[in-house]
This record gives sequence, C-alpha cells and structure tokens, in this order.
Amino acid sequence: LVSHNQFQFIGNLTRDADVRHSESGSSRAIFDLAVNRVWRNSSGEKQEQTDFFRIKAFSALAENAGKYLGKGSKVFVQGRVEPTKFEKEGKTEYGIDFIAEQIEYLDTKAPGGQ
Repeated sequence: LVSHNQFQFIGNLTRDADVRHSESGSSRAIFDLAVNRVWRNSSGEKQEQTDFFRIKAFSALAENAGKYLGKGSKVFVQGRVEPTKFEKEGKTEYGIDFIAEQIEYLDTKAPGGQ
C-alpha cells in the first residue's frame, strides 16, 4: 500500500504574494488562493461556491512568487498538506498548511498593481 499526500489547485490570488526573509536568509511566501467550484444540485440547477486556501512557498519558489504574483494572478499550484498544532489561550488548536512544491503561472498580474 502506497501513501499519498498531495493537493492540486487552480485559482486566483486574492492579494499580492507576501514574502518574508528569516535571519538565516531563507525565504517564505504566503498567498491566498480563491478556487471556484461548480456543480449541479439534485434539481439540476447550477451551483457555485468559492473556497479560499492559504498557500505557503519556500526558497526560490517563494522569491519568484514575490516577483511575479500579484492580486488576480491565475496559477496552478501543486504540493503537500501539512498538519499543524499549536497552543492558543491554553487550548491545543489544529490546522492544515498547504505547502507549494510547484507553481505554474497561468495569467500573472504584477504585484502592487505595477
């Protein structure tokens, strides 16, 4: 039996990619992706919903996201899902991080409206 941990999204950035640099010099970019879903309900009526995902990218992938990905850019993102666990006000909170391993630029908009 083989394990598999991967996501694939095509969507649009809801804001410019935000790149941060650590003291050690490594880069991390975070961007929010809007992904539209369309389906038909039991009556055959078209239904639509937009889901939002926070994506993290690291190193060269992060640097390129910061240079080329502004609000409205359409991208294909593939990567892995990473569970998170942290303490908040004495309670353990759980979440999920979406870590980009590949980003394909489908229709880019310059960051900062340039």
